[in-house]
Amino acid sequence: MLLIDAIFIGLLEASPLILAAMGFTLIFYLNGFMNIAYAESITFGAYFAVLFNVVLGAHFYLSIVPSMLLSGCLSVAVYLAIFRPALNRGVGPTEMIILSVGVSFMLRYGLILVVGPENLFLNEPDITYLQFMGMGATNLQLVALALVFLGAGTLYWMIYNTGLGEQMRGLANNHDLAMASGINPHRTSVAIWFIAGCAGGLSGVFSGVFAQVTPYMGWNVILITMLVTIVAGVGSVRGAVVAAVVAGVLTAFITLVTKPLYAEVALLLAFIGVLTYRGARTA
Repeated sequence: MLLIDAIFIGLLEASPLILAAMGFTLIFYLNGFMNIAYAESITFGAYFAVLFNVVLGAHFYLSIVPSMLLSGCLSVAVYLAIFRPALNRGVGPTEMIILSVGVSFMLRYGLILVVGPENLFLNEPDITYLQFMGMGATNLQLVALALVFLGAGTLYWMIYNTGLGEQMRGLANNHDLAMASGINPHRTSVAIWFIAGCAGGLSGVFSGVFAQVTPYMGWNVILITMLVTIVAGVGSVRGAVVAAVVAGVLTAFITLVTKPLYAEVALLLAFIGVLTYRGARTA
């Protein structure tokens, strides 16, 4: 029973992390660097939801799609203005990571200058508690879980079953050969950065409605997102989904039997153990 509860709670908690990890993985897979500024796609998704849901008074569910799309547009704008010129100049992966940290700080503190540092709250829809086979969840949690897995499934299908996904994989595997085959790298990159930004924005919307909206919410989860991506095998979207689910279930299980702090420590130790084991096998 405890294990079933942990799996159920873990799935609910891991749903935003799955989208964040998939979006983060897409950018790494395409461009070969860890984009720390992806944290702000998550944060801005939540703040766009505040704009539509709280400021403009739209229903929470109606604010999801425009918030997600605006996050995708912001991701593309940052790529075109900052990252694409740097990549075109041949800036290396390490320097790109440093650049992305600077971009993350710029976006975060620019946001604070505009909206202030105060924590904000989304207007939740009517909450109904549902129970099935001894397990309970709110209608909002179930909708979030359904939408997140629908988005994750759609993203997975796009990558492995569409022309755009084939172009992305071609560019990631061999950029010069992909261009010689007629793939437009600019158009493909813009599409992937938009999709990744939408995934991060959707993650931020649900993270915000389950807790609170803060300027640091994306920054607070970018480390676990990176760890999930690395453990999954950098560039593996399928692995990112599995690793995010396992991380959520493991955290929920340990939290149920002990303190939340121990869950975070155990999760970090589990990640270190997986990486060590993988390194020993490849040595």
